[in-house]
Amino acid sequence: MIAEVQGYALIFNSSHRLLRRAIDGLTQEQALERRGDANPILWIAAHVVSVRGSFARALGSDVRVAWARQFPRGGQVQDVTDWPALEDVRAAWDEVHADFMTRVEALTAEQLAAETVLPGLDKTMLGALGLAALHDVYHLGQLGAARRLHGLDRMVG
Repeated sequence: MIAEVQGYALIFNSSHRLLRRAIDGLTQEQALERRGDANPILWIAAHVVSVRGSFARALGSDVRVAWARQFPRGGQVQDVTDWPALEDVRAAWDEVHADFMTRVEALTAEQLAAETVLPGLDKTMLGALGLAALHDVYHLGQLGAARRLHGLDRMVG
């Protein structure tokens, strides 16, 4: 792995562990519960998996998440017609993460510097990775707060 992606790899691997921790101990009912206007935990987790899958596909993956179209960037809770099981979200997360990391670790300096149509912090593939990392941590914060609302312990510490 080239030096430019080592920091992101740490973030992505940490995000993988933290999302798994975020849904540990939850029942399907808790994961579906909507508090106020906040998205349910299951929506947030499924959305993170879906978006990470789209970044993986942009890197050449053929990984597919059956329910991904219901949880797009900018998607709404009311758009979901068929909720996946919490265990299916966890399994998809593991699969998508492993595939994504294989591709991230194989990136070259030239590929990182190349312009891309992917949304990102800038117009390069490195900027797209930056946005992917930012997206993960944004939603992990939401998951941590939502978890506490259910009386469950913290994700870290």
